[in-house]
Amino acid sequence: MNSLFTIHCVDQDKLTEVIHKMRGLGAPRIRVVDCVDFYIALEGTHQMAAAEVLGVAPILDVLEQDDLVDSSTLDWDFLFGGVMCRAGELTDEVLSPLNESYRINQDGTVSRRDIAAAISAR
Repeated sequence: MNSLFTIHCVDQDKLTEVIHKMRGLGAPRIRVVDCVDFYIALEGTHQMAAAEVLGVAPILDVLEQDDLVDSSTLDWDFLFGGVMCRAGELTDEVLSPLNESYRINQDGTVSRRDIAAAISAR
């Protein structure tokens, strides 16, 4: 599997801040859901973009569709905290043609992909 989608568009000001922090912290750990042909990150949109800029391979914690996720651990405005949700249900809420798309390279680093190419690769 070599495609990964994040759930938000990147805000450049926030990205600059995250890059600065990541230089000291190292590779980010990001929860992703295995959607058979691609992953969807449940968090870490700006961390993923910063990892690309810095050439750092993010650590992916891969969840299966039926794995339970405590919604209070996600920074999503539209979820009530403390609700247990199936990972696959969460991806249904956020998958959109507007998601940022990345290619996972053989060394684990990521490269942003053209969204049209990413969608056709699904």
